[in-house]
Amino acid sequence: MATSPLIIDSQSGGFQAQVFPDTGQIALAGTNLVGAGRAVIVTLEPIELQVANKTVHLGRVVGPPRMSAGVFEFDHDLDGAKATAQISFPIDGVMRYEIVNWNGPTPASARISVLSAAAENFFGFGERFNALKQTGRRLEIKTQDHPGAKFTPGDPAKPDFAYKAVPWFLSSLGYGFHLDSHVESTFDMRSSKPDRYMIEQSAIPRRSGGLALHLVGGPKLTDVLSRYTAVAGRPPLPPPWAFGPWISSDAWRNGGEVQYVVRKFRERKIPVSAFVFDSPWEKSYNDFLFNIGDGAAPDPQTQFGSSGTFEDQPADTSKTFDGFKSLNEMMQFFQTHGLKVVCWMTPFVNDESAHDEQAGEAGEVIKGQKNRASNFGDGVARGVFVPTETDGSGKPGIHWWKGHGRHIDFTNPTAQDWLKNQLVKLITSSRVSTKSGALEPCLCGFKTDDGEALTGQNQDGNPHGVYLSNDAKYFDPRVTAQEMRNRYSVEYHKAVFGILNDAVGANRGIIFSRGGSHGSQAFPGCWAGDNEPNFHPANGLPSVVVAGLSAALSGFSIWGHDTGGYQRKYEPAPTDIDLFMRWTQFGCFTPIMQMHRQLSDKSPNISHLHGQYPWGYVSAAERADATNHGREFTDNEALRNFRFYAELHTQLFPYIYTFAQESSKTGLPILRPLLLLHQDDPQTFDIHHVYYFGSELIVAPVVEPNVTARVVYLPKGQWIDFWTNERIDRSAGGGNHAWANPDRTRLPVFAREGAIIPMLADLPQTLCDADYVNNDQVRTPTNGLLIRIYPAPSSDFVVHDGTAIACTTAGGKVAITINSPIARPVHLMVLAPRPAGQVTVAGTNVPEQAAATNFAAAATGWRHDATLGFVEIKLSLPIGPTAVTF
Repeated sequence: MATSPLIIDSQSGGFQAQVFPDTGQIALAGTNLVGAGRAVIVTLEPIELQVANKTVHLGRVVGPPRMSAGVFEFDHDLDGAKATAQISFPIDGVMRYEIVNWNGPTPASARISVLSAAAENFFGFGERFNALKQTGRRLEIKTQDHPGAKFTPGDPAKPDFAYKAVPWFLSSLGYGFHLDSHVESTFDMRSSKPDRYMIEQSAIPRRSGGLALHLVGGPKLTDVLSRYTAVAGRPPLPPPWAFGPWISSDAWRNGGEVQYVVRKFRERKIPVSAFVFDSPWEKSYNDFLFNIGDGAAPDPQTQFGSSGTFEDQPADTSKTFDGFKSLNEMMQFFQTHGLKVVCWMTPFVNDESAHDEQAGEAGEVIKGQKNRASNFGDGVARGVFVPTETDGSGKPGIHWWKGHGRHIDFTNPTAQDWLKNQLVKLITSSRVSTKSGALEPCLCGFKTDDGEALTGQNQDGNPHGVYLSNDAKYFDPRVTAQEMRNRYSVEYHKAVFGILNDAVGANRGIIFSRGGSHGSQAFPGCWAGDNEPNFHPANGLPSVVVAGLSAALSGFSIWGHDTGGYQRKYEPAPTDIDLFMRWTQFGCFTPIMQMHRQLSDKSPNISHLHGQYPWGYVSAAERADATNHGREFTDNEALRNFRFYAELHTQLFPYIYTFAQESSKTGLPILRPLLLLHQDDPQTFDIHHVYYFGSELIVAPVVEPNVTARVVYLPKGQWIDFWTNERIDRSAGGGNHAWANPDRTRLPVFAREGAIIPMLADLPQTLCDADYVNNDQVRTPTNGLLIRIYPAPSSDFVVHDGTAIACTTAGGKVAITINSPIARPVHLMVLAPRPAGQVTVAGTNVPEQAAATNFAAAATGWRHDATLGFVEIKLSLPIGPTAVTF
């Protein structure tokens, strides 16, 4: 007769760890979605180990168990010896199991098996480009810079590649599994055997907790993900400017181009809040010294002192734009144009760089580049680099895509201080005087590129395709090379984010990372890496949408991508214009909206010489139109599309920032796959290109070329088309909706019934604050709100600043209450029939302003928009609660 399991209850009593004495099996029991206790049970089979070339198992419990300070300790039989294990609940609902003492040789590897029925499905594993549902696949947890296709469509047996690889998944049964190790591992999710999934850890570090895992309870997947991020880390709230559009390009050829692009963004009325210096911007990689002079006139032998000739429509066919005299002049230029600066970096410091660094394929040599980083010798002398590392070339160090260099060793405190001194000096050198007279850094972000373990074999002179080798030695002897393959990126992000926080203040800076693993979620933000500008499912727009949703399921919330696609495998004309427009639309409805492209003038790589700018996508018809001659870059369909969605993204700031704040508190992402909120609907498991943007909107990017219709799966409920206010009834259950709009500047967006969407009432040119910008000619945010409301019987929304909005309907009447912490103007747009009686604010009748022009000019009033069906109300909101009724 089997012995009853040993029971360890969680803090709340809602979860229960179980240890089976006869077999040593471990289980977690919890509550299911209908409230039945102990209904969801995850049971681990006896863990298989390789010890001295022999297969053994963690077996039955031997000796008496011990309980101390909430930690349950016991011994497994291990082939006649003993292995000491502990179980605890570090967070309510999160069970931790670990081996704290092998009492003998540490096993070489481990395999964990769990029985799994056919109805169970799995999601997560980091940022995956192939699918959300990974059932039936074998996934490798290794960080890789793989520049080509990220997977093979139609062949799940072939491996996929991930910049962000996390040993974590969510189960459709309402639990999560985290292998607490950065050692490379594989997750076989019923690929080899139909009745179980198997997790293999390739090496076990020789220390307590070298083999450890977390079983995370639900039952809602939102609860599971929230509990997991409490372990992995949640993103601190980034600064507001990070949620405005960003200007970026693979390279800025000279200071004249910087002047040109910023001025044209402002002249062409495109809101923008940040400017990214990608590579190159330094004198060498990574010396953290701007390639610019410091004299009475621009130095033409430097990158940013050099001038450049560019179009200047509609005034002139072309114009020479000057370079900058100094770094201070350039930073003041960004400030007065309402921009913060983000600088690219990697963890390599080069002893060799390309002598003829060029701006992409355009054949223009970047001036002022040096072969060897000026800080390389000092780094060697201070011992700040990984002591022993090689890529198989026989030369100490690593070949990478910008030359040859050495990794900074983030296990070495001296190395962290060395890097900090240089980054703080760089940040300090960017300070400008604000309106209040204070000094504030213009540079408040780092694009933390690289940090992955692997690249392609023979890529960039790297024979083995290895950035972080398994035989490397680190300063900290407790850290193994096998662990650092995935952990290095986390330590890199942690160090740079910490330096940035110390230099500019909490919630005032951001990093933008490509790689990552468990723990990187706590250091916002990140982007989807290097993708191709096409509609291909393996590395184009469709795969990037999947990547964003997949990353969200692993707790990466502050996420973005290269709008338009990065690499040079361009979509051929005229589909390239359609691609850019569709990618722009997706960019609007992601947390970070950044346009970023490689440069090229070689056909068929690009059809537009200005393809790194949003005004560069001029169609053949637009170019041939004589009436458009000399202004094709100031007015074309793709530019109008980009401007519209840059404006919308900027106006949605209060909405986006509210969910960024929620992410920092609960770990729930801003992008939310349908399955995350509808795990009881299996149809959502295979929906890859439809998602919630926050809680109020569903977005369905168009991911096929030259189409103006697509099928959109809408979950159970009532939905309203964001553009037309058409109602779609799915109250009987989720189902497909045939969406169509002949205007390709629109994509499917739906508000749920009951949605409340706060927006900026006045469109600013930047989300940087007025004190920093110190220029009255650049519009900065005001405190006015535009609030869209799609009434239901009852709904509410709390904005990031504490403004609470509630709406109820009964008997044909609408009642809205707004409780604001500050006095502010508010513009309500309520989807409702024309009021039969009076509109009242705080009990006082509000005058009707029937004409749109009169309403626009009035500070207070209401009107009914018969075309779209909105009741619009303007009011001046005092501090505290205000009631609006009609």
